Parts: sequence; structure tokens; C-alpha cells
Amino acid sequence: MRWSCVIIITLCGWVHADTNIWSSGTAYSLPKGQWETGLFQPVRYGLNDDQDIALHPFFALKLPNLVFKKTWTKKNSWTIASQHGIYYPTPLLNSITGTGKFKIVAPQYEFPALIGLTNEILATRSIAKGKLTGKAGLLLGLGGGDLDPLSTIDIPLVYPRLAVYYNGWGLRFGADYARSLTGRWSGFIDGDLFLYPGSSYGLFYESKILLIWTNNSQLRIMAGYKITYGKYPFGSHWQIVPPQLPTLPPGLPMIDVQVSW
Repeated sequence: MRWSCVIIITLCGWVHADTNIWSSGTAYSLPKGQWETGLFQPVRYGLNDDQDIALHPFFALKLPNLVFKKTWTKKNSWTIASQHGIYYPTPLLNSITGTGKFKIVAPQYEFPALIGLTNEILATRSIAKGKLTGKAGLLLGLGGGDLDPLSTIDIPLVYPRLAVYYNGWGLRFGADYARSLTGRWSGFIDGDLFLYPGSSYGLFYESKILLIWTNNSQLRIMAGYKITYGKYPFGSHWQIVPPQLPTLPPGLPMIDVQVSW
């Protein structure tokens, strides 16, 4: 279960940025030849000044993935981009199916060849001394027509992203805001909504708040938390992932180190 959460958090790219250099989650593409990565992020590379690609090499064998982003135009102070991703989760799902350690799906279930496609429009602009990004996307899950509905992994962060294979398609909407606070410090807040029309469990919401310390254009450190809400087969409620210690505020504590070169 823990590995599934880490994988989904990574592919989601939960660390975002408020400059063109730190481009993850914005409509900005990395400059040509620029690299960007983090402890829990994919590696990104600028193909040219308006296109970049992202790949998480650590999970490439178990969950092949590739994301392409292109910045198209600037209109009325908004920078517009599209982002397209492809994922093949079958090796990962089969590796956690069965009995024994790290097996979280019962052995009677089998996963066929599944392909996930994401297509998003992103729009970013400067506002109130920060950067605001809005996003809207179509999610497609191919090959899941024969999936047993009882084979779902009913945990936050994982269930919303695998639900597309059971439902066939879904929608994702979100907004991010990042701005400077003081000195080397900046803050980030976002919200993301997943919708699966026609599904009995078709509504999920995630939000995170991060405090970011930037050393220079090549290094920054982020810490914060994440809270999720979802309509799962076991019930609808706000969820803390993993179970929270009583001394910590509600949410999922997160920390990452990001580098660019």
C-alpha cells in the first residue's frame, strides 16, 4: 500500500513552482537543455524553449510513463499550454497481486494490458505577486472493460487515478497558486478535482499546502501536507494518508528536494 501511494504521488508531480525555471505544474515549458527533478518527482528535460518531456526513471520498469508538454501562446496575460501523458500500469498492478509481502490485491484477480492517457490544458498568469495556474483535463483508461470491480485498490491517491480504467474516462480540474513570502521563502496551495461520470464512486478532491525555501535557481526544499476527500466503495469521507500521528496537524506530511541544471 505504501509503495502504491508513493508511485501515484510521484506521477502526479505534487511539487509545483512559481518561476519559469521551476516549471512543473505550470503552463511554462523548461528552457531548451534544462533539466529538473526531485526526490519524489520525474526527471524533466527541455526539448526547446516551448516543449519539454518528463519521465520517472525509478518506476519506468514497473509503470512505464511519459509526459509531453507544449507551451502554445500568450493571450490576455495568460500563458497557454497543453500536456499529454501516457501510462502503462499493468506490470505494477500484477506485481502487487497475490499473497505475501507487499501484495495488496487478492490473487484471484488479473489485470490485462491497461493504457492510461491524460490530456490537459494549462493556463498560467501572474497575479497578486504570484503565479496562478488553472487546468482542465480529459482522462482515458483503455483496456479495462473486463476488470472485476472488486479488484480496486481502495486507498486515497491511488483509487482516484486507477478509477479511470474501471470507468473508461474521467475529468480533472484544478488550480494552483504560488507566490513569494519573504526572502528565500515562498508558499504554494492547490486543489484538484477528479470526476468519473456514471460511476457510483466518481468524486475525489485533493489539496496541498507547501512552504518552499529556494537557495538559488538550482536548488530548493519544500515541506507541507496533503488532504484528500473521496467517494470510495467503503464510504465517503475526508482521509489522512497515512494514519496521522496525534501530535501532527491533519494531512499528509510531505518533504522534497528539487534541483535544476
